[in-house]
Amino acid sequence: MTEAFLQYVWQHQLMCQDKLFTTSNEQIQVVKIGTFNSNAGPDFLNAKIKIGETLWAGDVEIHIKSSDWNTHGHQLQKSYNSVILHVVAIHDKEICTENGTQIPTLIIPILPHVKNNFTTFANMNGKINCNNHIQTIDSSRIALFLERLVAERFEEKAAHISELFGNTNNDWEETFYQLLARNFGVKQNQEGFELLAKSLPQRIIAKHKGNLLQVEALFFGQANLWTNNADEYEQSLKKEYQFLQKKYGLSPISPTWWKFARMRPSSFPTIRIAQFAKLVNSSQSLTSKILNCANYEDLKSLLYCSTSVYWEHHYTFGTISTKHSAQIGESMLEILVINAIIPFLFAYGKAHHNDELCQRAYEILLSLPPEKNRIVNQWNACGIPTKSALETQGLLQLFNSYCTQGNCVHCSIGHIVLNKKI
Repeated sequence: MTEAFLQYVWQHQLMCQDKLFTTSNEQIQVVKIGTFNSNAGPDFLNAKIKIGETLWAGDVEIHIKSSDWNTHGHQLQKSYNSVILHVVAIHDKEICTENGTQIPTLIIPILPHVKNNFTTFANMNGKINCNNHIQTIDSSRIALFLERLVAERFEEKAAHISELFGNTNNDWEETFYQLLARNFGVKQNQEGFELLAKSLPQRIIAKHKGNLLQVEALFFGQANLWTNNADEYEQSLKKEYQFLQKKYGLSPISPTWWKFARMRPSSFPTIRIAQFAKLVNSSQSLTSKILNCANYEDLKSLLYCSTSVYWEHHYTFGTISTKHSAQIGESMLEILVINAIIPFLFAYGKAHHNDELCQRAYEILLSLPPEKNRIVNQWNACGIPTKSALETQGLLQLFNSYCTQGNCVHCSIGHIVLNKKI
């Protein structure tokens, strides 16, 4: 049992209405539940409750146990003097407001099937609590909820990008540069790439565009990925970096940020850094061009790049491998577009009140194939098919913000399942 669940029961009045009595046996009639309060103060404001023959107007506070009132210090807080009803699961103590008024208490009579469903959720070993029931829900309702979740995900990412924008002195070019760099690190090396970009501002890179050797030297030097037995190419990069480091007063990041274990060689940070260096080196006004792209194909043409020839025969410095492609693959392009480009389009559009740009972000996401990862596979196993990246982004938001948080009471799917008489 959680307070969030009890709040949910009160908000949706999922109670046995014939069992609404105070602990002193006065009948209760809920005229108005009140407005849920997500800020400090009582849980539901401006409620109207008839207790016995008297109609009361005020607030409702909800706890698991009556004694939680004192544990939380409400008996000392004037803001709780307006409480007219204390709703609890367990009554273990009479409580009073700061002005000495004893508050009527309701032991909440939860509808049996709602309580049983919640108990089932709480006892599930898996992270998708409703996996045994989700196939019984109308697919159109799930689709609508996923659209809402994508909007929620966009808003969260836009807030992060807005914070990043502020940290770059309101520079959209630098914001995009850092965002793109972070996503070149995919999952394992995101922090490393983000620190790398922050340690090497775009204005420095701009002075050396057109000279890939110098741009690579800057990135690999700042990444601090040198080996002890440098071959000719690494030595040339080191030489360039030593000069540029002194010129700009650069401090490299710690090499401990970089992860190579349990990764395919094509995803090694060395390869990703080489690809990022080539992209940055060969792109002019990349941010402006990204904002003008109409679809995924346009974005691909801007982001598609290879590396210097050296990396077609190496995955790390000094170790020769068989010849391989060092180009950014299709799956990596999709990752960059989904996790960096589309959120940037939305955030930029929102900041500039450009609804067309925000809508374009949705349309590009809808045009992309569904993502393939562990979380999406779990939803597929539950019987939720996916046809586009729009749906998979919604499912990722559902899993991370609701399922893993045990936040079923605020989930539209959880609401349906909790109310089903199974």
